[in-house]
Amino acid sequence: MDNYRNNSVSLGPCLITGGSGMLGTALAALLHKAGVPVRLLDINASGKTDGLETIVGDICDPDTVARACRGMETVFHTAAAVWNPGTPPETFDRVNVGGTRNVIEACIAASVRRLVFTSTMDVVVDGDLPICGGDETLPYPVKTPKDHYSRTKIISERDVIAANGESGLLTCSIRPVGMYGPGDRYHLPNIIAMARSRFNIKLGDGSARFSHVFSENVAHGHIMAAENLYPGSPVCGQCYFITDNTPEKNLFSFMEPFLRKLGLPVPTLSIPYRLAYLLSALAELIDPKTKFTRFAVVQTCVDHTFVSAKAERDFGYLPPVSEEEAFEKTMQWLREEGYRA
Repeated sequence: MDNYRNNSVSLGPCLITGGSGMLGTALAALLHKAGVPVRLLDINASGKTDGLETIVGDICDPDTVARACRGMETVFHTAAAVWNPGTPPETFDRVNVGGTRNVIEACIAASVRRLVFTSTMDVVVDGDLPICGGDETLPYPVKTPKDHYSRTKIISERDVIAANGESGLLTCSIRPVGMYGPGDRYHLPNIIAMARSRFNIKLGDGSARFSHVFSENVAHGHIMAAENLYPGSPVCGQCYFITDNTPEKNLFSFMEPFLRKLGLPVPTLSIPYRLAYLLSALAELIDPKTKFTRFAVVQTCVDHTFVSAKAERDFGYLPPVSEEEAFEKTMQWLREEGYRA
């Protein structure tokens, strides 16, 4: 932690784009608890907005984004079109690229001091090559990713980092690994849906490892990064992976305790990686909107592990929520949402 200097910069009024999403909700809760004024911008109205100003609007609308940024000192840009094979490519470009550029321009026009962008580990995933203990020295893929989510997140991250220092705006990018927690609409629901189906089968031989991170820890990382965005800080213009700093597990091993606690069957049969990859390629030809894609198979069957040592060094990040506490909080939400056998 040689470079770490926590000046405890006052964040001032904060805007969270994507404020009703998994990460946005966690961010809002932490900031509100700390007494920081919070404004939410989301295309959907959130049910948990007590004491928070909410603007229902689209980041693709420049006027809406400009209105949301006025009077803000810090902007957390979490809104995005997330991975979904059924989403048209132009939607990813319109939301992830165009929407992010609207946010950058609005921040500069409104003299916002700090912009923290939510990126993803997927910006450095290159085909089916394994990543073991990946850090920020990993380059973007040489070839443009076929996955439109990854492709557009690379573009938007580059735009945010390039904007650092423009008209006084300081920026950085946070790259969460596989995020889960209350409000998860991707990782846990997909595994639960598989467990309830007649295709409850594991992919791969169980040897591949994957890094996960609890949503509240990601929110904590965003806030610590923002608190250390000041002139001359090593955080300015940088990218950071955020993890739970826990031993990596195979995806199905990680999900097993959730399934057991919910009374759902744990998959016992498995499909070898190369066969699963071939079947997923065929599935994509038959149904382009299928979630059984080559991208999903690679993410499950090939090592994707990362470290957050740079975040610890530059702004003192350590995950405040333990794996056990994260499990209990997530289980509580799953029960409330009716995820039972």
